[in-house]
Amino acid sequence: MALGKVLLIIGLIFYTFVTMLGGNPEGDRFGFRYWKKPGSFAELYYTGNLGRFLGFLQCLIQASFTIAGPDYVSMAAGEAENPRVVLPKAFKAVFYRLTTFFMLGSLCVGINVPYDDPTLIAAFKDGKPGAAASPYVVSMIRLRIGVLPHIVNAMVLTSALSAGNSYVYCASRSLYGLALEGKAPKMFTKCTKNGVPIYSVALVLLISLLSFLQVSNNASVVLGWFVSLVSSPNACSCTIADRYRLLHLSS
Repeated sequence: MALGKVLLIIGLIFYTFVTMLGGNPEGDRFGFRYWKKPGSFAELYYTGNLGRFLGFLQCLIQASFTIAGPDYVSMAAGEAENPRVVLPKAFKAVFYRLTTFFMLGSLCVGINVPYDDPTLIAAFKDGKPGAAASPYVVSMIRLRIGVLPHIVNAMVLTSALSAGNSYVYCASRSLYGLALEGKAPKMFTKCTKNGVPIYSVALVLLISLLSFLQVSNNASVVLGWFVSLVSSPNACSCTIADRYRLLHLSS
């Protein structure tokens, strides 16, 4: 599944390059059209440069919530064979992945779909189900490309399973480590014969049930709650614009 994520992002980068140069059923050589109209930066709360800057910061917070990698490698060090040889290579691979896949992937999203696309807006504001929230799938539908959207959706599903597997592993090992240091209940040090911290894994799986919050609320709203909880622990209900207003008033 991890290999599938790599193949997916590489395929989507090549898809963007080919279609932007006119390699699509519509024959539309759109290039960087959406960077000019409506623009490369969306305005948030304010107009002009300030609004575009706030929009960039809001996007940066959302994106940083999903970036992970070096912490996963360090957590696996205790269970790796010959870590002095393996881990340096793993850390270097993570660095190249973050700088290449994440940055190029973000660039491709802005090339494929404008930020004011009605399908994307409806997907996030109205909580429409399906693949409406995927910029790549929206682009494929716009260009009348068949079959490929279904393949992308299937690979995205496997990527989500792979990410969930990593989260359960790292969260349970973190809780296990805290228990060993006496910073968590001792019961979480209980392991099976194979060395799996069974109670730590069980608790993490129970926490994952919070994902069912999106049944009664918009999925984007629930994601916003988690982002605010993790990225702004001291003022999770205070938005970037609110902080700017407070600074502006105090000055």
